[in-house]
Amino acid sequence: MKRILVTGATGKQGSAAVYELLKNNFEVFALTRNPQSSKADNLKNAGAILVKGDLEDLEGLSNIFKKVDGLFLVLPPVWISSKETDEKEAEIGIQAIKFAEEQGVKFVLYSSVLGSDKQDLFRPKFKFTIEKYLLESNLQGAVIRPASFMENLLLPGFGLGEGKFINPLPEEKAIPWVATGDIGTFARIIFQNYKEFNGKTVDFGGELFTPKQVLMLLEEKLNQPINFVQVPLEVLYQQSETFAKLVEMIDKEGYDPIDYKFISSWMPKLTGFEQWMDEIGIKKIKELRSEDN
Repeated sequence: MKRILVTGATGKQGSAAVYELLKNNFEVFALTRNPQSSKADNLKNAGAILVKGDLEDLEGLSNIFKKVDGLFLVLPPVWISSKETDEKEAEIGIQAIKFAEEQGVKFVLYSSVLGSDKQDLFRPKFKFTIEKYLLESNLQGAVIRPASFMENLLLPGFGLGEGKFINPLPEEKAIPWVATGDIGTFARIIFQNYKEFNGKTVDFGGELFTPKQVLMLLEEKLNQPINFVQVPLEVLYQQSETFAKLVEMIDKEGYDPIDYKFISSWMPKLTGFEQWMDEIGIKKIKELRSEDN
């Protein structure tokens, strides 16, 4: 297993996997819609082979699929989800897996989302649909379900660039968080040991933090107060019914416990929230603030 195609290669998960695989002597094909972007250029300079293309036009990628041993399937994020966007994502994911099987790819690692199985109750065609298709196919494959990204805090919707923390999640509910760099590392570990991960679904995340605890950590690291803005559930329903139902699910049920013992048997140390803030987060937040001013 030496040649890997990474989709969504300029995104957070994809780029983390590309760099990690390259550091460990894999030949990496990085799928991107825009090979001229600065992020794509960085991947190329690191040693990746850029592939211009789109999973919605699989026939144009047949030569690449025939070349590779493994596929890291990361689908584009959808921030305002709906039944239509869910169904489109499920269709793209299933078609990509089907195409990989037809072209002789040996192993597919699909990046889903934590709690995808619970979301199946109100999102009947979504990521869990893709997971089931992969694991029931004739391919060797595995599923990783990452927790909430620490990097998502840097998105404009959280408001940290404006001195706010706009929080849509249940404010007292602790959920696991993960640095996307760790997802890249774990993806590399899976490809290096793909036979042992074949057929597995791995919930992947680290420390548990409530939004209020995240706020306290941010205020401590920035050394200043932050305006905490809790988004009411009725407002979430106006923006996206599926996301609002996800928030309700988290509030009522929470996520299933992560098997930290299993993760640590392969990857002993994950990036802590405080470590991420010290190394990456606080610097980026200050950059956001300078851009807004």
